[in-house]
Amino acid sequence: MAEQNNPSGKPSQGRTRWIWYRILLALIPASIPFAYFYLTGKEAWSLSDFAAVFGLFVAYWLIVMFVVGRSLRGRQALNAARLASPLIEVPLSADLRARLSRFAASRRQKLAVTAFDLLDEEIPRFEHDEERVRARRDNERLRQQAGQGAFLVAVTTEILKRLLLLSGAHEEDRKLWRAQISETAARIVSDALEHRGATLEHGMSGAEQPT
Repeated sequence: MAEQNNPSGKPSQGRTRWIWYRILLALIPASIPFAYFYLTGKEAWSLSDFAAVFGLFVAYWLIVMFVVGRSLRGRQALNAARLASPLIEVPLSADLRARLSRFAASRRQKLAVTAFDLLDEEIPRFEHDEERVRARRDNERLRQQAGQGAFLVAVTTEILKRLLLLSGAHEEDRKLWRAQISETAARIVSDALEHRGATLEHGMSGAEQPT
């Protein structure tokens, strides 16, 4: 029956992953003390033995965490590469991140979506609506890495061209123009947030004036 459901004879991907999880999280850690005593030839515990086994546990989990971290970063990069829209990095200072987070929360949006909307509204655009819709959808799918000073934003080709012109960068030096585009994008987002904040404050003060 199992062979009929799976003609290739291979276990499913989920089952294989679960087997590896059990090996990494249970089987190998449980075998560390036995391997230690087998290799050292000791038959009784001592304080040095406890310390050695504990050190082996720590070293093992550090290696596992390092490998998992590399795997997650590689998967995020792969997911980003599959997006149809160009990607730029927008550096965020603590102040800009706080202001953008508040603005995104008021719209109930992800930071990347809000940043794209601000760039899309501030930069003259001539592309078709389908490209903006695709870029916005790509920003919804983007998974950001916590703790970074910059985050990824999917943009349209027209926004990328305009940022290149506004930044005054030259495409020959890719590292330079990418950095300049990122700084220009962050400046546009910051100015847009200040403009919208001033407009909101002006509207609230006008509403509070007696008629």
